[in-house]
Amino acid sequence: MHEKKPKQVRVFLEQEIREDMEKYRRMALDMGMTDAKAIPAERVYVDTRVRFKCMIPKCPSYGSCATCPPYGYETAQIRELVSAFRFALLVKLNIDSSNITGDGLLEIDKEGNIVQTKPMLQLLKGYRKVADVVTNIESEAFYDGHYLAVAFSAGSCKAHYCNFLECQVLKGMPCRFPLKSRPSMESSSMDVYRMAAEAGWEIFPIGSDCNPAHVPHGTLVGLVLVD
Repeated sequence: MHEKKPKQVRVFLEQEIREDMEKYRRMALDMGMTDAKAIPAERVYVDTRVRFKCMIPKCPSYGSCATCPPYGYETAQIRELVSAFRFALLVKLNIDSSNITGDGLLEIDKEGNIVQTKPMLQLLKGYRKVADVVTNIESEAFYDGHYLAVAFSAGSCKAHYCNFLECQVLKGMPCRFPLKSRPSMESSSMDVYRMAAEAGWEIFPIGSDCNPAHVPHGTLVGLVLVD
C-alpha cells in the first residue's frame, strides 16, 4: 500500500510507449500468464455479434451484474474508446479444459443458485487471476504516466470476485471491488477468438456439451489499452 511513485505526465513518443508495453508484457508473464503480446489498438476487433453471444444463448450472468449485458458498454462506445488508443496488451492464461466444460462444472441447487464445485472453483480462480493481472498492469501504466490506460478482463466479476453474491451496483450501492472489477472483453463486444488466433495462440470454441478430452486446454484472455 502507498508505495507507488508516480512519474510526471508528458507526451510520449511512440518508441517510449513500445518500451513500456514490453515492460508490461514481462509483468504479465511474471504474474503467471501463459503468454502476453503487445498489439496495435487497431487489431482490437470490436463486433456487436460478440455481445449478442452473451444473450443468445443467455449466459448465467446475464442481467445480474453491472458489467454484463444488458448493462455495461454498448458496441459503439467500445469502438470509439478503442479508436482513441495506439496500443493494447493482450494476455492469456491456459487452464485445464475440465475446468471450463464437462460433467461436474455447472451445477444448480434447488434455489437456482450455482454450486461452487471443485472445477467451478478452479475456473473462478483462473478468471480472478486474469482480472488481477490486467488491473495491476492498468495501475502500473497509470503511474507511469499513461493515465488513460483501461483494462478489460474475462468472465463476470460477480462470479470471480463476489462469489455469485448479488451485484451491489445494481442495487444502487458501491461496488465491493471498485479497483478490481472490470468488464469482460466479451461483454464489451471484443472478438477474443479472432484476436487470440491472430496472435498465434491456440483457442477453441468450448461449449457446455464439449468433451474436455478433445480440447488441449481452455484459454482465458484479458486486455489493457495504453496510449
